[in-house]
Amino acid sequence: MLAGAHLNVRFLPQMGLLGIVYILSRTTGLIGGASFGAFVSNSPSVLKKYLGLGILSQAGVAIGLSLLVVREFSSYGKMGEQLSSIIVTTIAATTIFFEILGPITTKIAITKAGEIGKGE
Repeated sequence: MLAGAHLNVRFLPQMGLLGIVYILSRTTGLIGGASFGAFVSNSPSVLKKYLGLGILSQAGVAIGLSLLVVREFSSYGKMGEQLSSIIVTTIAATTIFFEILGPITTKIAITKAGEIGKGE
């Protein structure tokens, strides 16, 4: 709710490229990092392939850090306030994206890994 109070809808159209870069970078980092970690730890191949898809959701930490940016950047005057507004808007908008996409990709990951229905 606090992030929504700082959300500046005026910046939504302008964050197009920034939002896309953030989404692609975050997705690549999570999937690549999870795959690399699974490879280094000699995990089963299904983990190497699908673990990254299962961790795409974001919410609390990202929003909390963006609110910290608002607090810290406010000391830099008007430019700091504008930059923090862009950051909060980007994080809030992409959080909505990842909160919709995350559960879908998690279901895909656990289905492809053959984990659905194992406990029955």
